[in-house]
Amino acid sequence: MANSSSSYVAADSNNAYSLALKNLRDALRNPTSLTPDDLSFHLSSTLQTLHLHATSTLISTASTTTPDDLLKSIARYLLSIQGLILSDIVPTFYDALDRQAQASLRTLFVPPKSRVEALVASRQVALSTYLTLPAFLNAPKPATPTLPRQSRSFVIEVLDTLVDSYGIDDVYHSVFGGTKGKRGKEGAEELQWEDAVRAVVAIPAKVGNAIGRWNSESGGAGREDVPDRLLSKPYFGTLSVRLEGLMYELSQNEYHGTGRDLETIRLVLEKLSSIGLITSQPPAIDSRAPSILSALLPPLLAHLHPPRDSPLPPYPADFFPSILLGLPSSTLNTVVSSLIPHLSYHLIENVKALEPDIPDERIRRAQVVLSNIVGPPKIGGEAWNAVLRYASSGKCELSLNDTRRQAANRMIVLWVTSGDEAGLKALIESILAIWTDPKYVKFTFYAQQFNLTHLLILSLSQLPRFSPWLIALSHRSKTIMAFQSYLSHPDSSIRRLGMLVAEILSELTIPEPPNGGPGKAPNEEIEELRKGLEVDEDGSDGLDQTKAPSSGGGLKRLKFSGMWDGDGQGKEEARWLRKAVGISDKEATLSDDPTGQSWLLGWRTEPIAIRQDSAPSPILAPTDDPARGRTANAREPKPTSSKSKTNSAHATKPKIVMLDPDPDPDQLEDPMEGYASSSPSSSRSPSPTPSYLEEVAADPTLALDATQKKKVARPVYIPQLVELLKEREKPECIEMGLKFGESLVRAKREFGTELAENAVAVALMTLGLNDPFHLEGFEEKRQGVMNALVACAPKQVAPFLCEQYFNAQFSLQQKSVILTALAMGARELAGLSVPQAQNTRRIDFPSKVLPIALHRKYISEADVPSSRRAVNDTDRRSTTGQLEEATNGIRNLLLSKGAKKGDDVPEIARERRLRVGVGSGKNTMVAELGTLSAHQMEMAQDSSKASSVRPVMAFKDIAAEYFIMPLINRFWLHFQDSSIRESRAISTGTRYRGAGAGMVLSPMALEKYLMTLAVLLHAARHSSVFLAVLCPEALELALTIGSRQPSSTRSLATIGGADADADADAEITAEGQVIGSALELSLVVLDGSFELDAGRTLAMEKPALLLGVGEWATAIFQAETEGSGEIRGGLGIAAGQGGRGEGRIRANAAGVVLKVGEIGEKWGHLGLRF
Repeated sequence: MANSSSSYVAADSNNAYSLALKNLRDALRNPTSLTPDDLSFHLSSTLQTLHLHATSTLISTASTTTPDDLLKSIARYLLSIQGLILSDIVPTFYDALDRQAQASLRTLFVPPKSRVEALVASRQVALSTYLTLPAFLNAPKPATPTLPRQSRSFVIEVLDTLVDSYGIDDVYHSVFGGTKGKRGKEGAEELQWEDAVRAVVAIPAKVGNAIGRWNSESGGAGREDVPDRLLSKPYFGTLSVRLEGLMYELSQNEYHGTGRDLETIRLVLEKLSSIGLITSQPPAIDSRAPSILSALLPPLLAHLHPPRDSPLPPYPADFFPSILLGLPSSTLNTVVSSLIPHLSYHLIENVKALEPDIPDERIRRAQVVLSNIVGPPKIGGEAWNAVLRYASSGKCELSLNDTRRQAANRMIVLWVTSGDEAGLKALIESILAIWTDPKYVKFTFYAQQFNLTHLLILSLSQLPRFSPWLIALSHRSKTIMAFQSYLSHPDSSIRRLGMLVAEILSELTIPEPPNGGPGKAPNEEIEELRKGLEVDEDGSDGLDQTKAPSSGGGLKRLKFSGMWDGDGQGKEEARWLRKAVGISDKEATLSDDPTGQSWLLGWRTEPIAIRQDSAPSPILAPTDDPARGRTANAREPKPTSSKSKTNSAHATKPKIVMLDPDPDPDQLEDPMEGYASSSPSSSRSPSPTPSYLEEVAADPTLALDATQKKKVARPVYIPQLVELLKEREKPECIEMGLKFGESLVRAKREFGTELAENAVAVALMTLGLNDPFHLEGFEEKRQGVMNALVACAPKQVAPFLCEQYFNAQFSLQQKSVILTALAMGARELAGLSVPQAQNTRRIDFPSKVLPIALHRKYISEADVPSSRRAVNDTDRRSTTGQLEEATNGIRNLLLSKGAKKGDDVPEIARERRLRVGVGSGKNTMVAELGTLSAHQMEMAQDSSKASSVRPVMAFKDIAAEYFIMPLINRFWLHFQDSSIRESRAISTGTRYRGAGAGMVLSPMALEKYLMTLAVLLHAARHSSVFLAVLCPEALELALTIGSRQPSSTRSLATIGGADADADADAEITAEGQVIGSALELSLVVLDGSFELDAGRTLAMEKPALLLGVGEWATAIFQAETEGSGEIRGGLGIAAGQGGRGEGRIRANAAGVVLKVGEIGEKWGHLGLRF
């Protein structure tokens, strides 16, 4: 009986939670029937049921745990309730509610944390708020309403309170803190944790963007500011402290070794690293940039080594390595590259300087902390690779006053030496691989080389003297050649680094000679110094003489005794590095610290004021130029003694000689200053002054820069071609790229994946080129490159060009280049002839020819004498492009088929005129004039570049997917968008006529677009989807465009009355060209369909479309032949275009009518007769 009663109570409790939330949701969905008192009652009763009200009773007297039924009800219903409150309730009722009701309303978003027994339920409500509110801060989509103005301040206020009360630790316990039944759903919990982390990390950015957008919308009225807690730096600082508290809590419970808990922390670190919050240096106190480690390290170090009398246990030894070593390599490298500078940032205080020759316990403590966080050194491990990558990167800079970098280097070496000797050797090998690189020696700044040399000397000092491995290292050819590279460097500071390492390495590998051993004479030592410092004009140096003196017959230590004395030119740094030899911080003794302050490494639990001027200075010495890595003041050579001249008579004259450690003051002056003449009567002209040299260099008439320009090399790889085409301000680069671009693309067509990977980049660079320098043959060469790209990489370039054609940023000329490239590339892939672009253009005497536009408009074939028709044919070809030539050839071929049928009737048989030409080999070809064969024969005779290269793939296999259907589908999308804009403009009274639409729907663009489709369909007639897909789609497009043009032209011609006659004439001419191209496209489709299956597919599947095309073509043909058109007073559609324009439309319309009639006769049972 008791069991049944308890189960009844549980069921009733479950129903009470769900029922209360359902009732509240239903009431909020109908806000018109609510009053402020009703809303206050619903809110209070719901909070009482959920045990979240201030006067609520305890959930259970026996236990303080909230039942899972309550959590499930909150997770199920609260998201929708919060959305209704923000969108409907707050804008309407919030100001009308009393303070208690407003507090109840805010409790549904952020419950107070004062009651411990309701903490689990409160955390669940906070989790729902974290997942709900950021979505209302996003920019509204076009179809969704924006957040009401009254709700904006409420959302910001709730977020401010939420961030202050509930952090990332509360979100974690809300997701993973249920009972065992809930904890079993690990997959759902992990997904919810990912969403929660994403929402928590994105709050500062979303709040800032939303407030900025709202302020711009309000125009300055009612301007809102971001609360301090929601700014990036304080927000992520608080998040870091709470994250450390969560990690410490997880490390102390019994589940700290489970993979799920570790994975949750890794997810947070990966997200923070991905948005750039793990920085390499702590930001300044006045900087707004957040940094995770700056706020995370103080509490972490306090828990890592707590005070002796603290009741809190420290972190387990394997906790942090278990977290970090499971991160991806890129994230782990970022964490380690940020952790090492942070550990040494406050390590060295001003009260006690860091001496280079004294072991320091602070370095040892930092090394212990580093080992606690990333683990001990293990060759090949994740932590080892990350630390080694940071140490041997060669990009860190060091100076004498940069104690932080010095401490970091010593900490890294001590961490490596805490393992075995093999790890130390691996560190030396990785450093030497960079230190001995000739390019690194030649081009790297001195501050970076100084840092790497410090690491190298510290590492070498940890090995025992006269170690066989160290001796073998010193005899390597790469090491010896590195010394030569350092000695030949023009910067004396860098030369001294190489000499110092050579001297130290000789001390560690060569024993000291006995007291009675032979020594060096003073003159021999001076000679070695000269040969070690001189840099001859031919690049030779005295390394062999320096390292292997002839006296003694054995190896001797190098001793550059006088080279480190004095100031400037790297001498202070060399003496400082000399002190670091043999130092080992492992010998430092850790003092007793019961308070644990020493383990904080200079960090404090309160915020540390990090001044901007406390950052380490990259400048190494006042005599060096850090921007160039060269010594600012070079010294003039001093005359040597006669003995030195005798000994070095065979050598060339040195460029740089530095022998005197205390030079004269005159040598420190500008080396470009000439010597003063010793005698007024001297015939020698004075040396030029620096001001005079600058004036000469600035003289534009001398063109000194032009003589220093390097000749542009011919590209041999596709990436080199891309780099050439990127140089828009260098005409020589553009000319070189266009000159050899086409040949390079064709040469790489079957050479690996180089062309496929870079074809789109080449196409984009080539298409975006302009001709401000008026390069010769610019248009022809650019078109050749584009044609070659389509023909050699069709799967990559063709879809890209189809997409870019409808991009409004390209001009009409560039769109024409795109269409021509698609058409010519398709013909080349299909094995058809490609018309050659005409580079020359013949013009008559100016007094005999009108301007080219008027000449083409008014001239006809009857006006040209027979003796000049051949010349005019050549001239006509020179004024048309490749696309027009291909279209004319296709049209002549299709129309000639109908003309041949008339030869079977004797009454209408005509006399044939033939053309005779020579084909391949010795065969003679004969073709009738006016046919496509004759046109191709003529082009073959004129062109000497006929290509017999096999296409990369058959065009019929890729025509539909990569060429034709992308063009058609994207046109319909563009047409739909422009039609919607036009209809809206008409409804609002504004005259929208497609302005700003990228000229895609202009008559000139439509004509070329339809011509391109005609060429593509003619080349794709053997495609497997030609009859079922391509033919209906192309016919529908041609019919839509062709039937739309006369109406639009008619409307334009009737607007404006007599004042618009001139504009109407131009519009009518252009629209007639579009109709002619639409008819050509229809003719190509119908001819291909009739040739393949006699039009059966079209007649059976698209009879209405076929009838519509026939009626449209019939109407156009009647308007042209009978003059019954409504345009231009019944003169026809093509009136005023000249003889060729009028004949083109009439012939195309007749051809379409005949083809539709033939299909109707073939399939007469469908009623398709004309």
